[in-house]
Amino acid sequence: MPKENRDIYFSETELKIALMQFSARKGIKFTVENITEFSLTTKDTIAISMKVFEVNAGKAGTVNYSNPEIAAAMMGYCMFLKIPLPKSGKKSVIARNEGLLLNIKVQ
Repeated sequence: MPKENRDIYFSETELKIALMQFSARKGIKFTVENITEFSLTTKDTIAISMKVFEVNAGKAGTVNYSNPEIAAAMMGYCMFLKIPLPKSGKKSVIARNEGLLLNIKVQ
């Protein structure tokens, strides 16, 4: 049986857009330009913290994303760009020197 291992790399800007789109579905609206700080933690688990100006509330705040939320945002962005993702594939988020990547393994 053939095996597939695919890595989809995200630049910081693409990651911010993915998180912005993910947050909008949860009712938190901001634009990439409204992000004042972006902090990526890769020690124990991957997490992201951003300071943003929320348009709806008219105030600044911090938005935190856990590993599953980051993965969901990255997959949502791939679907938005019409990048096919296999349903049966095991998906994970991996941090590398180049940034974050969405890894998909199909066995």
